[in-house]
Amino acid sequence: TSRGHCVTNYHVIERETRIAVTLFHKDSKGGISRRRIDDIKIIAMNPFLDLALIQIPEQKDQPFKTVMLSESDDQKEGEEVFAIGNPLGLERSVSKGIISTRNRNREGLTFIQTTTQINPGNSGGPLFNARGEVVGVTNMKVLFGEGLGFAIPINYLKHFLNNADAFAFDKNNPNSGYRYLDAPARKSAATPKAQ
Repeated sequence: TSRGHCVTNYHVIERETRIAVTLFHKDSKGGISRRRIDDIKIIAMNPFLDLALIQIPEQKDQPFKTVMLSESDDQKEGEEVFAIGNPLGLERSVSKGIISTRNRNREGLTFIQTTTQINPGNSGGPLFNARGEVVGVTNMKVLFGEGLGFAIPINYLKHFLNNADAFAFDKNNPNSGYRYLDAPARKSAATPKAQ
């Protein structure tokens, strides 16, 4: 947002209490300048959805550029999408693909499956449609597989943002956030005692 709110994956900042970000800006000569900011505030985290909300302090000399979230989650299979990020440390990389399926079930959640190349370093970055709207948050790929990337759909992201207070970060507990507990174990039938 214009106030510096930024979304990433929970697994990117998991167990951390101090985070830095790097911002890129066009300079007056048309080039790209790089700025590291260390005092990032963690706002909320949801390990189940693998989402986190952070806030970058206001940069008076350079207002934040914002992205638009897609109004709906009606993407179609075959629709073109783009991912940006730092795959394997290669900053400001863009990859292009299509939506393979919008409803891939995995570990109790539904993901967008895409042929867009997703690699370590893409995690937490946006998945854009052809209109430049964010339709998902990239978060994983199939190990040893090509063109098998996954993104968290926009409806999960909006739910997380609308309920960020429920997932508020507590600096005294870096793993705070909403967690699903295991169901209690079933009690075994009592065996009759010998007399």
